[in-house]
Amino acid sequence: MTPLILDVDTGIDDAFALLYALGRPDAQLLGVSTVVGNVSLAVATRNTRAVLALCRRPDIPVWPGAASPLLGTASDASDIHGESGLGYAILPEPPPAPAAHAVDAILAASHEHAGQLVLVATGPLTNIALAVARDPELPRRLARFVAMGGAFRESGNVTAAAEFNIWHDPEAAEIVCRAFSQDEAAPAILVGLDVTRRCVLTEPDLDMLAENLAAAPNGPALTAFLRDASRFYFALMQRRGRPRAIVMHDPLAVSVALDPSLVRTQGLPVVVEIRGEHTRGQTLADFRGAPGRIGVALEVEAERFRADYLDTVSRLAQGASER
Repeated sequence: MTPLILDVDTGIDDAFALLYALGRPDAQLLGVSTVVGNVSLAVATRNTRAVLALCRRPDIPVWPGAASPLLGTASDASDIHGESGLGYAILPEPPPAPAAHAVDAILAASHEHAGQLVLVATGPLTNIALAVARDPELPRRLARFVAMGGAFRESGNVTAAAEFNIWHDPEAAEIVCRAFSQDEAAPAILVGLDVTRRCVLTEPDLDMLAENLAAAPNGPALTAFLRDASRFYFALMQRRGRPRAIVMHDPLAVSVALDPSLVRTQGLPVVVEIRGEHTRGQTLADFRGAPGRIGVALEVEAERFRADYLDTVSRLAQGASER
């Protein structure tokens, strides 16, 4: 069992990543920290707890973190995820629960599970930067750090240069990249648009999943959620003249955190542009030959990931996540 913490800004693909983490029998999800990004901190926290309740795991703690970037004001991605962050899906209001602050919880878990904890960030890196600033030894206590973020040989998805998670708080991303570039830091992998754009979930995939879930105890509820969340994203892609498919940015990052062999990475020096008028938020990797400590994901076994995702969510619906 791999001790795992997810740091999320729960929109549609973060929610799909949570389903995946909960269905993996080799993952022990210790808790989920939340950050502003796709939606506000309050909405991200509410959505996270609602998804955990949907999956019959309200026992897993949710720790709210940063409500704004380190500098500037928060943006959102409601055009991609809808006003609620979950497309057309409507989940019941989860019961209130006390919670520690995200930074406190991450640091505490890194001590309790020193050398074993895998930390995965699927939103802006604000919480991770704050944790590193408070305790610079954090990168040395982790087993692995994986972040969904960046665009290296691909164009960005907010600007021509920048991917959303990095663009939303580039100062935080630069702090985190520097921290994990130091000697003795845990392996760090950036799962960016170069690989996530190759991993999609289509309507036929959802139809297949619905068949697999039909007789499962929690199957109807999960099927309804997947379909309702997906419809918003499919419609958006269609309006943009693209295939009706969900790009599985965040689920891929969680999958790589548990099985790094899914991607081919190259250890490179990576910096984040924080000043450029047109390039703010760009992740710049130096491909000229000097090795670096940040693993940049460049290739992915997309079909293996897709099959694993469908199998894992099917397992979740059977109640395998209930511990």
